[in-house]
Amino acid sequence: MTAGNVVPAALLFDLDGTLADSFEGIQYALNAALRDEGFPERELDWVRSHVGRGAPALVLDAVGAWAGEVNARRVGVRFADHYHATYLERTPVLPNAREALALAWARTGGLVAVISNKYERFSREWLRHVGLAEFVARVVGPDTFGVRKPNPGAVLPVLGEFGVTPADALFIGDMDVDVAAALAVGAPVVGVNPDARDRERLLAAGATAVIAALGELRAWLAENGRGWR
Repeated sequence: MTAGNVVPAALLFDLDGTLADSFEGIQYALNAALRDEGFPERELDWVRSHVGRGAPALVLDAVGAWAGEVNARRVGVRFADHYHATYLERTPVLPNAREALALAWARTGGLVAVISNKYERFSREWLRHVGLAEFVARVVGPDTFGVRKPNPGAVLPVLGEFGVTPADALFIGDMDVDVAAALAVGAPVVGVNPDARDRERLLAAGATAVIAALGELRAWLAENGRGWR
């Protein structure tokens, strides 16, 4: 049940880059896979700018379109093996993630979801591993409903389960794909990104607001939400 007059009545969080400091772990597995197949490695900044659309798109970008889908599939298989073996220990929690989820859980009566382009099982495993699963009622990946963000089909079923309209929910994420996913269903979205240029880009993409870190979310909700003070 939602908490009376609280709006946003449900909070939908991205995972990688929002709750999870995922980029170095992804880079480690990607570069191991690229080395295995004789491709050049990718820098961390490159990985940061290409994560968000799912592993197949990341791998295809990494090998380059000229290398072809067969090579991309081989690298993708190796990436999956390396990542699944190492991602738990190489993916720390971002500062204030626990506090943000706990606040959302308490104020919404548990209407908190994680909607990621990472497969559902791995998101669930990570949330359990770092002790955050208790604050998340629903976890969604591209395998959950058969679509990836920004397709509205990744978001609308969750809002339906929660009994919350898009306008009364809030999406929170660090990348353009999160903004696009929220806009596709008509939900407000707060971008979270420490880089000033990325914050400007998220605002230009249509974010309702952008904060530098999750530690600012409580104050933003107190100022802009209803019943969050």
